[in-house]
Amino acid sequence: MLSTTIGVNVRMSRLELGWSQERLAFASGVCVRTISAVECGTANPTSDVIESLAWALGVPVSRLVG
Repeated sequence: MLSTTIGVNVRMSRLELGWSQERLAFASGVCVRTISAVECGTANPTSDVIESLAWALGVPVSRLVG
């Protein structure tokens, strides 16, 4: 599933930076609950959320969805 792939990629990218979910929330403007749900694969993030997370993590969107 795409939501699982996105979640795994967000988590890996976040951990590579040594960031907590709270730090990513601050940097991206996405609430911690949403980030947690995305990383668990229980959320179906909108394109805006994916773009915000990618921007904050400094990665292209394709890294999160691919």
